[in-house]
Parts: sequence; structure tokens; C-alpha cells
Amino acid sequence: MFIEPIEFHLPVVTSTSDYAKELLATYPYVFVSAQHQTKGRGRNGKEWVGDYSANAYCSIGIVHSQDEGIEELSAYMARGALAVMETLRAIHPSMSLRIKYPNDVQAFYNGHWSKIAGILIEHEFRGMCCTSTIVGIGVNVDQEIFPETITQHCTSLRLLGLRSDVDHVISLLRQSFTSWRQREWKTVHDLWVSELDLQTKRIRLTDAEGIWTLRQVLPDGRLILRNDVSRSERTISDGDTLRYED
Repeated sequence: MFIEPIEFHLPVVTSTSDYAKELLATYPYVFVSAQHQTKGRGRNGKEWVGDYSANAYCSIGIVHSQDEGIEELSAYMARGALAVMETLRAIHPSMSLRIKYPNDVQAFYNGHWSKIAGILIEHEFRGMCCTSTIVGIGVNVDQEIFPETITQHCTSLRLLGLRSDVDHVISLLRQSFTSWRQREWKTVHDLWVSELDLQTKRIRLTDAEGIWTLRQVLPDGRLILRNDVSRSERTISDGDTLRYED
């Protein structure tokens, strides 16, 4: 049986993930949230920009008491994404949502699939052994204007016409992630794959010609894609490489 995380809430923090990492020196399992982040970050060193008290910012920190397999470690990304999906569906069950590989959650808004949430996973290793994991989650709640530096369509619960208190969203995220953490990696992986819905997608790669389709999702979360013409295959782990054709 998993214990509940120890909760910390701050008005302002540089990054909930950085603070969670510090707390893991004392506590084995923490949930950190904040009204605002001054240096929030996303994948590949990108900045996560948000208005003060307008969005849900939280991070879950976990100290591993034993060596975790690659499948289990990879499942934390899926757990974070599925917790976001479950939270948003609890707010509005008929919301049109999908997971954009590997860790963005998108909602359909103004004719576009638009980012409403993101998940960032950070593993700490000592040698070959993973000692801790940080799952950072950001959900756009009340923000209405997004910086021009963001190169993709974005939306929020408010822009979708939905009103929800930021603290309520954070509470739902904590409850949902705690539940998903208790499920074994294969169940989590399979549900994450179904939410990706890549089986029918036509995919373009930023560094290769042609249309690609999914051949397999590996247990560690990587994709094997096949070119529709040349039949060559590529293994992909970076969502920035992918562009959905439809």
C-alpha cells in the first residue's frame, strides 16, 4: 500500500520541481504546489510561462526504496498525463482531449488541438540506479493570453468556457496521481497508449520526408514509426520531432 504524499503549498517558488527535489532529502514522497513559478520549465530546456495565480503548478517527488526497471520509470510520464486527463474529465466529462506524444495534454479549441497541460519527468540517478523521480505538472486554468514565444496553439479551462478554482484543480491532480501511482506499469502504459490514439494517425517528422505511421509503442515509451513509401523505420522518443498530419 502506498502512503499519501506530504503536501507543501507556496505562494511563489522558482520551480515546484526544484523545491520538491530539495524536500526529498528529508521526505520520501512529497506533493508541492504553488500559486506562481518564476522559473517554471518544460521539456528540452523550454520555459513554462504562466500568469500569477492563473494556473495549476505542482510537482510530485518520489524517493525510490528499490531499483526500478525502465518500464516502471517510463510509466511515471504516463501516470502524470493520465492524472491530468482524469482531472480535466472530472471538471467536464465531455471535454475533447488527447495526449500529444509524449507528455502534452491538448484540448480542441477554435478548430485546433491546443495545449492545455504539460508534464515534465526528471529522474535522479546514482550510477545505474534511479534514486528519485520528480513529476512536474502544469495545467492552464484561468490564463487567457499566451506569450508569442510559445510556438503552438494553447488554451485554458477559462478559454474553453469552463470555470474551476485553481486549488480545486490541484486537489484533483493530487488525488488522481496518487491513484495512478498504485497501478502497475503495464496497465498504465496500455491506457496511455490508448489515449495517444496514434494507431490511425498520419505523422510527419521534422527531419525526414514523407508520411509515417505507428508500428509499435515500446514498453519504455519510445515509438517505432514506419515510412509509408520506403518502409524504413525510425525509433522516436522526442515529441518535438513529430507533427500529426490530421
